[in-house]
Amino acid sequence: MVRLPADVVRAIRLRAATADVTLAEAARQLMLPRDMKEQLGLLDHVAWLHSRLMSRRDDLVNVFRAEIADADAVDVAIKALGQLRQAWPDDGQDDDDLTTLGMG
Repeated sequence: MVRLPADVVRAIRLRAATADVTLAEAARQLMLPRDMKEQLGLLDHVAWLHSRLMSRRDDLVNVFRAEIADADAVDVAIKALGQLRQAWPDDGQDDDDLTTLGMG
């Protein structure tokens, strides 16, 4: 688990209180790119987060090393998001087997 800086925690709490939303929703809103006016779909959010982590990888590794944490966790997270994007089922298929997703 990553400990959030105090200013990030304050921003999430403030957003949650002023917008009357949960902390999780406030965190999602704050993670949206600034030019986005509406929420991303789940796959779009995964793709955005993956690209954001890729572009800031070196900074993240430095933070983990400075805090004497496992810096390999950054690469594990980036790889997991990349695999999730690649394995995402196509929305346009009518013959989806929903039993593989635990439905049906």
